[in-house]
Amino acid sequence: MMTHPASHRFGHPDPAPTDKASWRRAIRQTRRSLDAAGRRALAEGFRAQVMAALAERKLGAAGTGGAPRRIAAYLSAPDEPDTTLLLRQLVDAGYQVYLPVCEPGRALSWTSWEPGTELAPSRFAPVDEPVGERHGPELFATIELMFIPALAVDSAGMRLGQGGGYYDRFLSLLDGRGTRIAALVHDDEFVEAGSFEVDRHDRPVGLVITPTARHELENGF
Repeated sequence: MMTHPASHRFGHPDPAPTDKASWRRAIRQTRRSLDAAGRRALAEGFRAQVMAALAERKLGAAGTGGAPRRIAAYLSAPDEPDTTLLLRQLVDAGYQVYLPVCEPGRALSWTSWEPGTELAPSRFAPVDEPVGERHGPELFATIELMFIPALAVDSAGMRLGQGGGYYDRFLSLLDGRGTRIAALVHDDEFVEAGSFEVDRHDRPVGLVITPTARHELENGF
């Protein structure tokens, strides 16, 4: 379902600042103001929208020969849209889910996850990570869809990340592999193109999912 981009600018004066630092501060402050009930409602919205997108695209759980299809996602940090319900739903629906592990040099590897998988604090970032066998970019020859975190995404698909550079570095390794990239943000975090600065190394996403809508962008899903 394609919808129009939002124009909300987090209360910045007109004209709104485009620098990433200002955007990050404003979005983090807004996210931290959510109460527990609000976070749960938004998490349910993300779960419902993702599962609807998978059904619309006929990305069923059964792959070639009946094997589970694989999806890359992430375990949300406290100031990110809550992915807990979504991850459990994906596993319940028969998907094989892989989550990231931060490596030296701002690299990412990937480990299989299901409810009950042991988690450990990352050595390099303020997040928990699954414990298990780690896989590199070669895994993505078999991964059809990847969900990545963002603070905001503009209508051209450009993503405002947390600033660590892990995902932009990893996405550059996936060029030509055919993995579809989707970002999860709140409704007012999907904004007009040009709302924030874009660097040469930034990589676009093809689908933006919010708790109430799915935005398919020109670079494809």
